Amino acid sequence: MRGTLIRDIWSGVRKLLRDQRGNMMFLTAAAVVPLIGIVGSAVDIGRAYMAELRLQQACDAGVLAGRRAMSGGTYTTYAKGEANKMFNFNYPSGQYESTNVTFNSVAQGTSTVNGTATARLPTALMQVFGFYNFNISVACSAKLEISNADVMLVLDVTGSMSTTNSGDSVNRITALKNATMSFFDTLTTAEAGDGRLRFGVVPYSSTANVGSILYAKNPSWLSGSLVDYPSRTPVYRTEWGTGTTTTGTPTNGTGTPASGSSWSSYTNQSSSITQTNCKTPTQPAGSTPTKSGSATSSQTGQYVDGSGNRVTTNQSTQAYTYQAYEYRWSSNRCQRRERTYTYDETTPSTTTQPPVQVFDNKYTYGSRNFDVTSAKTGGTVTYNTGDGGANRSYSWGGCVMERKTTAFAANATAPSTALDMDVDTAPTSDDDTKWKLLIPELAFPRAAGPGNTPSNTNVTGSVTVDSSNVSAETGTNGNYQNFSRYWSNGWGVCPAAAMKLTTQTAANRTTFNTYINSLQPVGGTYHDSGMVWGIRLLSADGMFADENSTAPNGRPIARHIIFMTDGDMSANMGNLTFQGYEWISKRVGGTDDATLTSRHNNRFLQLCEKAKAKNITVWVVSFGLALNTQMTTCATADKAYSAANSTQLNQNFQSIARQISKLRLSQ
Repeated sequence: MRGTLIRDIWSGVRKLLRDQRGNMMFLTAAAVVPLIGIVGSAVDIGRAYMAELRLQQACDAGVLAGRRAMSGGTYTTYAKGEANKMFNFNYPSGQYESTNVTFNSVAQGTSTVNGTATARLPTALMQVFGFYNFNISVACSAKLEISNADVMLVLDVTGSMSTTNSGDSVNRITALKNATMSFFDTLTTAEAGDGRLRFGVVPYSSTANVGSILYAKNPSWLSGSLVDYPSRTPVYRTEWGTGTTTTGTPTNGTGTPASGSSWSSYTNQSSSITQTNCKTPTQPAGSTPTKSGSATSSQTGQYVDGSGNRVTTNQSTQAYTYQAYEYRWSSNRCQRRERTYTYDETTPSTTTQPPVQVFDNKYTYGSRNFDVTSAKTGGTVTYNTGDGGANRSYSWGGCVMERKTTAFAANATAPSTALDMDVDTAPTSDDDTKWKLLIPELAFPRAAGPGNTPSNTNVTGSVTVDSSNVSAETGTNGNYQNFSRYWSNGWGVCPAAAMKLTTQTAANRTTFNTYINSLQPVGGTYHDSGMVWGIRLLSADGMFADENSTAPNGRPIARHIIFMTDGDMSANMGNLTFQGYEWISKRVGGTDDATLTSRHNNRFLQLCEKAKAKNITVWVVSFGLALNTQMTTCATADKAYSAANSTQLNQNFQSIARQISKLRLSQ
């Protein structure tokens, strides 16, 4: 029975071997294990690849955010926090079921932020083979670079910059200085390579201080004369000095009997006198003359000679008396009688007196012409504009008045004859094409103060004012004083000197900081006074083309104007500005403050368009007030910012700095 069982089993095996039906089941079963390994590794490796890619992206985003927040080359705790925040946003906790996720960022020098990130990713299928996780690590680096860039900072330094915005602990001018230096640090710490970074600054109020730049470039661009300048002239009366007197030769008149006198009776003379000697001239004809009374003087003539001296001729008359004698021989004796006679002695004299001008306690306020050539060259000018007509010497602070212009309406385009709107053409020998020296100490409003309306606004007109109504020049903000005495109230101000485009690196920080700290808030707001000089000093094809057209490396130059203001245009008819004294000069054509402001706004916007037409990027930052139409229109598209406080101002400047430079991944 045992054998039968074995035969039956063997027979079944042979049938099974001959029958191929169902073999795939065994083959599939045999292939399942390696197939699971292949598919599992593909799935887990794919997950690991996706996780590593996402980790790299998060690392890149983190260092970019950190470098973007890195102000002035210092990697602060805030900047590192921004990097961590951006990394965590892009690779949140539990992404792909990751664990042990780390991110660390550090600064390398002043321009680069390096980062590393790691994560542990659990496997899904490969665990059956004993492979439980992937350890992923990536590295990243972000660098701020800058190529050729010319940056012109046109900064409002008017009186309102002394105010403090709500919530700030420093006033606006201090906030501006801090933001400017942070801006400087960010750009100068960027990787420059063989590029060139230059900064220029135009502080502006009612004018701009560009005189030293112009004189250094070409002294002939500045006029040496001031024509029809608003000033004052002392009123004098002419008096005559003591002078000198010369006395001529006296002459005697003919003696005549004194009034009421008669001959006396004859009297005997000495018996020794003989008949021969008893007559004149042997005997005296009369006694010695003696003065009779006091001399009298009379004017005989008066005239002014060719030298302007007064010549007066006088005659002094002195009467003399004496006894006249007559002799006769009678009764053998010499006899004499006498009578009182008189005559006049006349002495001519000539007195020459120089003219002396004496202040007549009045001033005439009108237009004057001045020769200021010596001030242009660094010396002083001396004129009788002081109290009581005293001579005063003044030097030039560097501010200028614009060259010849033509007034045009608030909705009109500037004509070609408005040379003040020309941002490129250099002056010629024609004085109309040159800039004039603005010397506030020589200028006077033709009214009690700059805010008052003159009674006579003709350029050739004038007003005469009694000195009792004029404040002393030692005081400030009084009546009828020169414009420099009104500076504290913002009239006739000359701001700090502008700085032409100058190559800057981090090594120049101390010098640049000293300059920025010299800015002081005073004066009225005339945006066009700053913009016109920002363009002129930056233009690649204007008066400074030899300095601005190319860079040493031969590559293109990016040009930027950073225009910062804290106020609207506020033109005043009575102010002394880069356009003169509008009440009298009528250069812009305003009839009151409102129309004058509208015309200045039109000029400002046309200048902005000239800048953008030159491929200059115009950035506008409005500080302490909302952006207005003029500011947004002036700016290049999407380049207008508003800052309510010092923090936002700094953020705006940093945003501009990052856009001027190039933030890129370097690893």
